[in-house]
Amino acid sequence: MAHQWLIAALLLCGPAGLWAQNPPIGQKVAFSVALKTDNQAGGDHGPFPSETILVFKRVVTNIGNHYDDSTGIFTAPIRGLYFVTFTGAAGSEGSMNAAVMKDGVNMFAVDDNQNKFSSATNSMVLELAAGDKLWVTLWPNQRIFDQSRLTTFSGFLISPLP
Repeated sequence: MAHQWLIAALLLCGPAGLWAQNPPIGQKVAFSVALKTDNQAGGDHGPFPSETILVFKRVVTNIGNHYDDSTGIFTAPIRGLYFVTFTGAAGSEGSMNAAVMKDGVNMFAVDDNQNKFSSATNSMVLELAAGDKLWVTLWPNQRIFDQSRLTTFSGFLISPLP
């Protein structure tokens, strides 16, 4: 029954609305980052010969300081349900393929080969244990584009779990 309520609330209110209406008691966790800082010129990032962790340098929100802008890794501070979303923009080559990884396992991906400077978004609710790590991996020989926060990675704690 609780899962049905969660799904209904996400559909009706969106993830941000759900968090605002029913914040977890005690600890609040949220991060929202963009690939490049406001001072960096827009452009492609990559390609790299092997899979590469993207380090998002423009920190917009980091409640609890669990996102590390030197490594690109978010570490879950407590066991809970987390909403995680990633938007990636294709650059000058017109394609992009990247994935959100949890401790080295692909949780979900975005793939866009429709057009130059297009974008794709994917999101999931993930159950994370305390200490689980999330990051975005750019697959080998791929490019990703950012300018004015087009490529973003965000997440927040929906609810702690026992």
